[in-house]
Amino acid sequence: MLRNNMNLSSGYGKDRASKPDFGEVYEEYYERVYKYAYTLLLNKEDAEDVVADTFMNAFSAYGSYDPSRASVVTWITRIAHNKAVNLVRSASYRTRAEMPDYYDAPDTSESMLSASEDRDTVLYLYSKLSPGEREFLNLRYTMDMKDSEIAELLGIQSKSVNKRYQRLLAKCRDILEN
Repeated sequence: MLRNNMNLSSGYGKDRASKPDFGEVYEEYYERVYKYAYTLLLNKEDAEDVVADTFMNAFSAYGSYDPSRASVVTWITRIAHNKAVNLVRSASYRTRAEMPDYYDAPDTSESMLSASEDRDTVLYLYSKLSPGEREFLNLRYTMDMKDSEIAELLGIQSKSVNKRYQRLLAKCRDILEN
């Protein structure tokens, strides 16, 4: 298994200027990368493929990763993003993938929703958002990235990140209310 052969560096801290052991990167980011890929693709098998490709690529390139140029979360998210985009652009994906249109609007009248209802609400919202909008939400809520990291990843100013979130959250509220 990949986890057993990941000790590429030792004695490094977790801040941006140091390089953690790849095993630590894998352990810390595997679940987040999976959730990120799944919420972009809305398909378990495709998400698993993207995650496997992401970590194989990251493992191969870890020797050249420079923590002074990007945080680990920014670097690993960029790899996952590229893998997901490449998959979506592939001819085989386009012929079989379509956003599910069968999600019913959830009942959000009660203030306390169960985990199942929360999941249904998120799936419903995601079915109404564009892939770019889903990705933008995922960067903050799934990948737990800071505005500055998202700005760096997307090549926009940090101020723009918060404004985009505010507009997108307002759109989500409108979707749920209508």
